Amino acid sequence: MQDTIYTIPVTEVYEKPCECPLCALQRRFEQDRVQYYLGPSLMEPDNRIETNDAGFCGRHFSMMYATQTNRLGLGLILDTYMAEQNGRLRKLVGEAAAKEPEKKSFLDSLKPKPKDSAKAADAILAYWEAHEQECCICRDLEKTMDRYIEVICHLYFTQPEFRERFDGGMGYCMKHFTRLLAYARKHLSGSKQDAFLTALLRQQQENLDRMQDEVNWFTKKFDYRNAEAPWGNSRDALPRSICKMTGLGEIGTDGN
Repeated sequence: MQDTIYTIPVTEVYEKPCECPLCALQRRFEQDRVQYYLGPSLMEPDNRIETNDAGFCGRHFSMMYATQTNRLGLGLILDTYMAEQNGRLRKLVGEAAAKEPEKKSFLDSLKPKPKDSAKAADAILAYWEAHEQECCICRDLEKTMDRYIEVICHLYFTQPEFRERFDGGMGYCMKHFTRLLAYARKHLSGSKQDAFLTALLRQQQENLDRMQDEVNWFTKKFDYRNAEAPWGNSRDALPRSICKMTGLGEIGTDGN
């Protein structure tokens, strides 16, 4: 596999040990997409149709706002997105009010008709529950993370230097660890699957034990008898461990 837009970021992120290389890849991709939607995308009519239709999840809207680099661009996105969604909601209310309930029998005709507000509420609930699953960045992110994991598995068996870095890493957040497990179970087989899973499981358990030890020492530092003892790696154990167990990118934000 020649260097591509996928292999280069993967090899780069494994050059420096971190608590989760896939989180680092995800952050890089999300930041690039945030800048894209706040920049070049604003001038593309097709992209504006897409963002008006799908919008963004709360986390990615938050990331766009947090950049503070193009508040006008974000305002334009929100303006047309809200106009589109408000129009759809008004249409659902109007359709519910105009729709007559089907009468299947004489007894059904004697039952009171559902109130228009109840029908409108049901229609809006169904629509918005589906809409909340949409996000322009999340959609692209899922495809890209799948591709990154494919590249990781390919490099693991074709580049000894990469395999050494992988095996000597600090593990993954649990979200990305289980995603690696799922990919290996589905797409690898035989000796390759066994080798990859054995290395991954060993690495993850060792590093979870390491982090639990660091949290444990953090708690013991509050004992006056340990006041003068060195912190070691435990001073920031709480945020790192929360990120490790949950996949949250940064403590105090909506994460990755």
